Amino acid sequence: MTGPLPRSLTSLDVRLLERLSVEPNVVRAARALGIGRDRAVYRLARLARLFGRPVATGRRGGTSPGQTRLTPLGRRLLRESSGARPGTNRFAGVYRSRPSPHVELGGGAALEVAFPAAEGRAVSLEVDPEAFVIAREKADLSARNRLDVVVERVRARADGTAVLTGRWGSRTVRATLTVGSVERLGLAAGRRAFLYVKAVAVRRRPSPVSLRS
Repeated sequence: MTGPLPRSLTSLDVRLLERLSVEPNVVRAARALGIGRDRAVYRLARLARLFGRPVATGRRGGTSPGQTRLTPLGRRLLRESSGARPGTNRFAGVYRSRPSPHVELGGGAALEVAFPAAEGRAVSLEVDPEAFVIAREKADLSARNRLDVVVERVRARADGTAVLTGRWGSRTVRATLTVGSVERLGLAAGRRAFLYVKAVAVRRRPSPVSLRS
């Protein structure tokens, strides 16, 4: 493959390739990203269709069962896409350890997290658009975080996915889903939606930010 990477390579794809480069097991890599194994396998299969050949190969049996290693194409995609994650949701707030680890974002908003930090420390967060599960009604899910948003826009992409942009209080949030899910859920501007995300999928960015009063 030559030339620039297509825009259809998402931030979740990049993070999945990153995890597989250091953890050659798709189940553990998916767990670290807060997604299911089936979703991780789907993302790898999707990349294989886009580029015409596999980005990872799996092997079962032997002394190291369940290994999934990047192919030369997968390693090239990871190398050339490092640091390029357009659309990633970013938040800033103050870390609190009780009653469970979370980051207060201000205005009554907060996100449950799975990482430790110093009590009261300012931290910045990232959430990939692909990490959200979207519903039109409140649902009983294992995800610790629920964002009640008002849809502002739904934009379809050529690869069969769509980007939902919504308002969560004063914040803009972006989530991705399939065009079929958009139609099935009846998502459109002005409608309400519930975005669920696991605490383990809320990442701490490397450098803390300074909060303004």
